[in-house]
Amino acid sequence: MISVIFGGMPVLLLAASLYWAFRRRPGQRPAGTLCLSSLLGCFAVAFSAYQPTIRAVEDALALDFSRLVSNSATLSAAASVSAVLIYLNHDPADARRRVHQRLRLLALAVVTMAIAFVLTPRTMVWSSVEIRGGLNAVPTSLHVYSAAYIAYLGYAVYDCLTQTWTRSRAATRTSQRLGLRITALGCLFALVYAAYKTVNTAGALFGWNVIPGGPRCTGMFTPVSCAFSVTAPAVSVLLITIGLTLPAVLWPVTQLLRRRWERKTADDLLPLWRDLTEVSPSVVLKTIGGSAESDLLLHRRVVEVCDGILDLDAYRSRAIERLAAEAVARRGQSGTETGAAIVEAAIVAAAIEAARAAARPHDDPAPQATGESARAGDLRAEALWLRSVSQQYATNDIVRTAVAAQRQTALETA
Repeated sequence: MISVIFGGMPVLLLAASLYWAFRRRPGQRPAGTLCLSSLLGCFAVAFSAYQPTIRAVEDALALDFSRLVSNSATLSAAASVSAVLIYLNHDPADARRRVHQRLRLLALAVVTMAIAFVLTPRTMVWSSVEIRGGLNAVPTSLHVYSAAYIAYLGYAVYDCLTQTWTRSRAATRTSQRLGLRITALGCLFALVYAAYKTVNTAGALFGWNVIPGGPRCTGMFTPVSCAFSVTAPAVSVLLITIGLTLPAVLWPVTQLLRRRWERKTADDLLPLWRDLTEVSPSVVLKTIGGSAESDLLLHRRVVEVCDGILDLDAYRSRAIERLAAEAVARRGQSGTETGAAIVEAAIVAAAIEAARAAARPHDDPAPQATGESARAGDLRAEALWLRSVSQQYATNDIVRTAVAAQRQTALETA
């Protein structure tokens, strides 16, 4: 499992980083895009430093350079997470100022760690100490290293949590809220890792190995220190990566589903739209440009159907309304949305038939369907209602009966 995690994750993270950096976009690149690419790239470096082959070479040479690389990349990734969230929460100018402050702190921490690492004798690095089975012999330089690492990591994780909370409260998209909550969960795992490093480092100052471990992790929970030193940061990286990329991944999917729904709804409105525009061609809006987008097509069709129904207001028969309502009641559909759609479809179908026959308008026409004010300004709600009416208009036998009754009335009054 360890080999799979630290062998496959760098490839996936690097691919995601390159995608965000070089993805073609219409217009200007959104603010914070490079920060997200940097985040994924830093995570890739942090994971690659722990690949079994690299660790085997370092074990043979008694070096810990991969730990310096991994820790530096981890701090850079934490700074990148904060930067991404800062760009989401603040305007670009203010975000750049805040990010530059955090980058200066990051540079100070990494430089301190690098100097402390260089000053540590090879025989006193972590791997040598771990092989001897304790942390009480760690030199002062490595305590300085750990202090710089933990201080910035704790600051960055806390910063990520506050930025995530701020953004999640203001997010309007469901995918964005979900992604931010997953990111917050990843930050909690990062806090567990930071707490582990703090406790073990503080204990080492007094010669106490608080959470003892072995020379190397053999599993995600063996020895017990691996649950905090390996599994917690690995899960944190995974959750933060998923949380920050999920909205971007889901957005094209939701857009595809939205466009599909819009096209399907526009097609469902076609039977009613075709007959309404035949008797009231003036309701058809002027076409601007070439082929319409799905949202524009649906919007136009909803407006034209609504205008067509209003244009036939004088032909709305109260007799047809009573006939359809009685038939709906016999079927036990009174008071339901389907029943209301059947009644409205019957009235509109009879009105279309009356307009075709140039019948005499009614002095007391049937009122418009209820609920219009509640749907005002809500395109989706209006489209759903009209789609239901159109479906009943095209298929329901009560509607066909209403049309036949209208024809009979027209013959009797002719």
